Amino acid sequence: PRWAIAFKFKARQATTRLTGVRVQVGRTGALTPVAELEPVKLGGITVRKASLHNDDEISRLGVQIGDKVLVERGGDVIPKVVKVVEPGNDRRQFQMPLRCPVCDGEIFRADDEAISRCISHTCPAKVKESLLHWASRAAMDIDGLGERLVGQLVEKDLVADVSDLFELKIDQLAGLERMGTKSAENL
Repeated sequence: PRWAIAFKFKARQATTRLTGVRVQVGRTGALTPVAELEPVKLGGITVRKASLHNDDEISRLGVQIGDKVLVERGGDVIPKVVKVVEPGNDRRQFQMPLRCPVCDGEIFRADDEAISRCISHTCPAKVKESLLHWASRAAMDIDGLGERLVGQLVEKDLVADVSDLFELKIDQLAGLERMGTKSAENL
């Protein structure tokens, strides 16, 4: 209502050490660097990793592995590295990989984009994320098709894209870890 006032609290912050950076591959092939942190309590949760967004953001922050960094939960939800508090003694600069860390495929970065992408159509990480997105509540809303099951389906080469889900047989699903005949039928 017009008479009401909304108050946004300042984001909670904490300092911790950046112990490493790993690269995660999304459903579109986007490579996202993720900071691995010494565990720190922040707003009632323990934060162990935080988004570094992209290569340009890492350069802007001047962050290197071994640095003591300030972490906050943006919108009180997603942890992110805000700035370097104290440079580490054994600093190591992070380099974005030249090949996909999952499938060893080619990586492409357009001149007008900040994101590097794996361009392999068969990248297991892209396939997994695509299947999870397709099965999510916002899309097909398939109960029981979660991360573990999708991971098993891709690892055992039972599924290479969404259309392969329709070709699965109950006995193929029942043979997977933590799946029985009833669970396979329900799925």
